[in-house]
Amino acid sequence: MQRRLCARIALASVTGFACLQLASDGFAAPITGGNVVVVQAGTGAAALTNAGTPIFLNEYTSAGGSVQQIAMPTTVAASGQRALTLSGTSTSEGFLTLSGNGQYLMVAGYNDLGTASPNAAAPGTINRVIGRVPISTGSPDTSTALTDPTGNARSAFSTNGTDTWMSSSSAGARYTTFGASGTSTQLSTTVTNLRVLNGFGGQLYTSSASGAFQGVSTIGSGFPTTSGQTTVALAGFPTAAGPSNYDYFFADANTLYVADDRATATLNTGGLEKWVLSGGTWSLQYTLVANLTAGLRGLAGALDGSGNAVLYATTADATSAVNGNKLVTITDLISATTLPGAESFATLVTAPGNTAFRGVEFIPAVPEPATFALVAMSTMLLARRRRSN
Repeated sequence: MQRRLCARIALASVTGFACLQLASDGFAAPITGGNVVVVQAGTGAAALTNAGTPIFLNEYTSAGGSVQQIAMPTTVAASGQRALTLSGTSTSEGFLTLSGNGQYLMVAGYNDLGTASPNAAAPGTINRVIGRVPISTGSPDTSTALTDPTGNARSAFSTNGTDTWMSSSSAGARYTTFGASGTSTQLSTTVTNLRVLNGFGGQLYTSSASGAFQGVSTIGSGFPTTSGQTTVALAGFPTAAGPSNYDYFFADANTLYVADDRATATLNTGGLEKWVLSGGTWSLQYTLVANLTAGLRGLAGALDGSGNAVLYATTADATSAVNGNKLVTITDLISATTLPGAESFATLVTAPGNTAFRGVEFIPAVPEPATFALVAMSTMLLARRRRSN
């Protein structure tokens, strides 16, 4: 696969195009703003099992066009890089987040390849690994390995590429720093079966479907780094078993979209929930399900030029030898005067047979590093030309 990066140059009397050809076969390329990145579990060569399975970050355009596939390591390197795999059939793993500074993609997994149920192994034997992928290069760094989070390695989040948090199915939210190897800090014991960590508005959040925590919660205040924190469910979210919430997206401080992987046969069960904050309490406005054949797990979003939320999600469809699940999109145009269900999901990509899409993230549209480099190079050439004249 080839990737062509072009930048229009308009400097003084010089106007034109400069292009840089990048091959993504064998190495990663910078990830383009405005595109969508999806975690793919499995190579497609054989049916997925519960063993440690290779994963990839697939970059697509917002219309579903393939851009590049970034392979995460499957072996331990002398440089200190670890393998980063997922259990092929564990649908609660592999969520993807964008760092708070917008510079890195973060994903959690296992330092393993081929072991059955790596989530059941002691973390000192099979380390839980956090991967950091710079948007500017697309080159994974898997040097962060933890020896104490038990259970499923589900998600990771970083504010700045250094301070890092990870969630698991039995050890709660953990704090560490990039490149650390060893133990981490458990933030809270209020609820320890967590799903997706993320940050918004200076606050660390998590999703869960355990006990009285059936939705989205805060962990401590701000982005805590010490133990003794309290996890608090957002007011208005259910406290009894029923919902199955995974990923979520804050469109703004008062609007929250949540992915629910329950079946979609009945309105207001599985699908894409829209919650609105009013008077200190969150309330469910409606659930979008049109054209879905299953619930949702991964979720990302952005606002278009009119302020409408454009959402990207991975579905809970079963994986087969022919097709995996789907990457879908929808723009929420529903207002107070239109009925829920007026908008429909569109399928962008279907995962190849014997593979599954897990987490998804939207990359904000910003100038690519290659563009800056090309412009800087053109500036130097122009200055040299002027000196020679």
